[in-house]
Amino acid sequence: MSTAKQVLLIDPEATPAMPGLADALRAAGAEVREMNMDDYDALLDALAQGFMPVVLKVPAV
Repeated sequence: MSTAKQVLLIDPEATPAMPGLADALRAAGAEVREMNMDDYDALLDALAQGFMPVVLKVPAV
């Protein structure tokens, strides 16, 4: 049996580091949440629910 992937995208900056990533993951069948670092309770809740955290940073030029 296949289960959906749960991905938690954490953006430390105010603007998305990788625009379009969440949509691409959703298109591939993943359940995606996007958060920044200021809501600790929501971050901990998502981790407790089994979401895989991915901290994003702006790619080097």
